[in-house]
Amino acid sequence: MGDTDNPADEQSVDGPSRRLFMKAAAAGVPIALAGCAGDVDDIERSGELLWGGSVPVQSLDPHFESAAATARVLENITQGLVRVNWDYELEPLLAESWEFSEDNTEVSFSLREGVSFHDGSEFTSEDVLASFERIDEREGLAADYMSRVESMDAPDDYTFEMVLTEPFAPLLSRMATSHMHILPAEQAEQQQGAFSEPIGTGPFQFESMEIDSEFVMVKYDDYWDDALPYLDKIIKNEVPDDDNRLNTFRSGELDFINDVPPRHAESLEDDPDIDFIERFPKSLVYLGVNCTEEPFDSRDARLALEYAIDKDEVMEAALYGQGQVAASPAAPDSEWEHPDLEPRPRDLEKAQEHLDAAGYPDGFEASFKIPQQYNDQVTAAQVIESQASEVGIDLDIQMITWSNWLSDVYTDQDFQATTSSYLGLWFPDAGFHRPLHSEGAFFFTGWEDEEYNDLIDSARLSYDIDERAPIYHEAAELLKERRSGHILLYWMPTLMARDTDVTGEIMSPDGSTFRFEEVQFE
Repeated sequence: MGDTDNPADEQSVDGPSRRLFMKAAAAGVPIALAGCAGDVDDIERSGELLWGGSVPVQSLDPHFESAAATARVLENITQGLVRVNWDYELEPLLAESWEFSEDNTEVSFSLREGVSFHDGSEFTSEDVLASFERIDEREGLAADYMSRVESMDAPDDYTFEMVLTEPFAPLLSRMATSHMHILPAEQAEQQQGAFSEPIGTGPFQFESMEIDSEFVMVKYDDYWDDALPYLDKIIKNEVPDDDNRLNTFRSGELDFINDVPPRHAESLEDDPDIDFIERFPKSLVYLGVNCTEEPFDSRDARLALEYAIDKDEVMEAALYGQGQVAASPAAPDSEWEHPDLEPRPRDLEKAQEHLDAAGYPDGFEASFKIPQQYNDQVTAAQVIESQASEVGIDLDIQMITWSNWLSDVYTDQDFQATTSSYLGLWFPDAGFHRPLHSEGAFFFTGWEDEEYNDLIDSARLSYDIDERAPIYHEAAELLKERRSGHILLYWMPTLMARDTDVTGEIMSPDGSTFRFEEVQFE
């Protein structure tokens, strides 16, 4: 990038730079032991944290719920075998260690002993086996990652073994997400949507939830790490409106809020009574079009729309300069990012040429369904609507709730154009496979390309970054040239604010979710 003002290039007191993160993650899966920083004698081990959340928690099933708002609470309730740490390595969690065979087709996990679920039952290898079988057999969000698993075995209570049909580089990274968290075997036997209370091994346990209103989790007294957590309770108040959430925080009714409106970032950063936190990047915002229906079943129609958009203007309006225009699904400043690929610029003459080629010389009409909870996407949509109208593309903005977006747009594919985002996770499979490969867990725009699928499939076989990175670079070129169903708009940061007496890292290292086990009141 070369831009020294880019937060991704700065060395943070809370962790290494994004570049170091990507290099470490790309190199393999080294094991590092978790540890707690600071003087334990000075830690306050009580208190209730009042959190103002931007998007309401939906379903609580880690294997099937795709919403980031759910992952943010489940990260503290359920756990996986591994997770990413601040050295940007995969560290042991419910697994104490693991070992691959020389050909990378067999892996054996040694599981942590003395761990109990929130219902009091003991954690064993049978729970791992039942959870992974549930994901595989019932087509959970990580089911495609199980497709290369030939067999699984629990030879004793604290050993779990997997045999793969071929090497599969992203598997352990995927295990570090909530979609492969471990449930007790009894709960893992239940169907999707059959339970309302997640039972995990995490530092907090579920207490209650009122849809669109409140989510409460409390300290688990028998957590396997005796030193954690520090807080007694976390109460998440659902406050979708950005200004209302910020005003409620300023009035002292909340201790912490996420998704601070970007237009207020500068004033909060200068306020000595507020701890303002920025993490970049959090997520990639895109304009999604339905490639199975007119007009966007035509590549030329998709290109016409993209050429009509000034992405810098969209980003500036939506994020007040707090983001970065996107050129590929690879996280900025990572090894996976194409070194030379640039975003497609606005060009109204080319937009008209592609309208002519698509058979829409006078433009076309399309519905534009926008999740109203995301204020930046609402603003972005309004700018895009205005820009597109200059070449006769009439986008009819329809504000819908997030729950309706999940059901109508994502699940039923009942849309022509929309906006959404996905988390900028540290491993490239998250951006290139899950939303864009036709068998990806988050695939919904209908753009299918056999050559692209083959490229991404081949990248998954290699553990060598020097071999893998050029494959993703080629895939990014193909996405742009063939104009996939994701017109990439901008990378955005997480902007948070909290009272100065709230300390401890909240954001997870890769920016995808929150961890509250070391948060405390001074």
